Amino acid sequence: MIIMSIMPCTECLRKIGKNEKLEECKLKRRFLWWGSGGIILALFLSFVFWGSPWGLWTNKQAFEVYLEEKYKKDFVIDEISFDFFNTRKYQAYAYAADKPDLVFYVGQNRYTSKTEDGYRFEVWSFEAKEEVGPIVEEYFPDHSNYGVNLIFPETEPKEFIRADYKKHATVEVGVSLDNIRVNSANSETEIERAFFLLQEIKEKEIQLQHFGISYQNRTLQLQKEDIQSINSVEEMEKFLRKYNR
Repeated sequence: MIIMSIMPCTECLRKIGKNEKLEECKLKRRFLWWGSGGIILALFLSFVFWGSPWGLWTNKQAFEVYLEEKYKKDFVIDEISFDFFNTRKYQAYAYAADKPDLVFYVGQNRYTSKTEDGYRFEVWSFEAKEEVGPIVEEYFPDHSNYGVNLIFPETEPKEFIRADYKKHATVEVGVSLDNIRVNSANSETEIERAFFLLQEIKEKEIQLQHFGISYQNRTLQLQKEDIQSINSVEEMEKFLRKYNR
């Protein structure tokens, strides 16, 4: 019996090797194309959703110049971002170099793209809390919580930042006394405390928009017109009403 073995010729092996290398090159080329395309797509999406590095840098510089020209002092832009989902504008948080704890918003208006900021409003809110807070603490050291909020006009005042907040904003004061239940034994004391607090705030020439005190079972809520009409403890007592939490 004759056994024959068929061995591939050298030329065939060479052709097979070339084909394998060709396929390998094609795969590498596809990988490079897909990889490059993926990187480009990722960069494009990052620019769309988070803004380009150039856009972030230029707007950061623009915000800083805007603030320093407007308020004549040094500012630091703390964080800047591009709000794709809501406004599709650049926005940031900043603070004055001499007041790093007072952080405020600065950014582009969603409709006009003009730069706007909340610096003067943050300063005025801080000043109001610094002035009213100690008075509340004096009369109601046993409070559960209290708040001092400013109501600003719809149009931004043109007056410089050092202007008194009392000229441009009204104030809301609210005191929570969840731990106190008003009854016949303490109602007179509570009404007197509320009245004297209100009077001292009015003596500071603070324009009150709302004044409120909440107890476990009573509430005292005064609007602007009510506040102006109260001049005695008896008049204040009329506004104390039942309230069940």
